[in-house]
Amino acid sequence: MAFIVVLFAAIVWKTPILRDRGPLLPGVADGQQTFSLARSQLLWWTLAVAVVAGSLLIVTGNLLSPTPQVLALLGISAGTTGLASLVDQSSGTSATPLGRSRGWLQDILDDGQGISVHRYQSLLANIGIGLAFIYKSVEQGAFYAIDPMWLGVLGISSVLYVGMKSREGGVVGAGPVPVAAPQSPAVSAGGTSPALSA
Repeated sequence: MAFIVVLFAAIVWKTPILRDRGPLLPGVADGQQTFSLARSQLLWWTLAVAVVAGSLLIVTGNLLSPTPQVLALLGISAGTTGLASLVDQSSGTSATPLGRSRGWLQDILDDGQGISVHRYQSLLANIGIGLAFIYKSVEQGAFYAIDPMWLGVLGISSVLYVGMKSREGGVVGAGPVPVAAPQSPAVSAGGTSPALSA
C-alpha cells in the first residue's frame, strides 16, 4: 500500500498530470500552470481504489473484483473530468492562457474570480466520501458498499461543478496586469518639446 502511495506521489511531483491543459501566459513554463479540480478528483478516486485493492490483495491473497459502487465512483470521477474538458472546449475557455500556479488548494478552489462555494463543496464531498470508503473497506476486508444516497451526493456535487464551470471566467493564477508608465514627450534638439515648437 505504501508503494502505491509513493508511486502516485512521484507521478504528481514529476509530471503535470494534475495541471490544466492549454496555452500558457508569457513567462509561465510547462509544469508551472494551475492545477485542475477535475483531474485531481479523478486521480484521487483512482488512488483510493488502488490503495484498497492493494491492501485487500495483501490481506486476502486475492485481487477482489470491483463492486458496482466502485465502478460508480470511478465512473463519476471520469465523467466529471470528461465533461469539464468538453465545457472548456465548447465555451472557448480552453483558449484562455493559463497563469502560474499559486498552490494546489488555491488553484482548485479558484474559478477565476476568487474562491467559489461549488468547488469547495465538491472538494469536501470527494475527500469525505473517499476517506470513508478507504477506512471501511480496509476495516471489513472487502470493497465497502457505499450507500446509494452518498453516491447521489457525489454525483450531484460533480454535476454542480460542471454546470457552474460553464459560467466561470477569468485567468486563474494570473497576477495583476502591469500598467505601463506614461512616457514624457520627446525633447527636440533645441530644448523644446515637439508640442511647443512651431
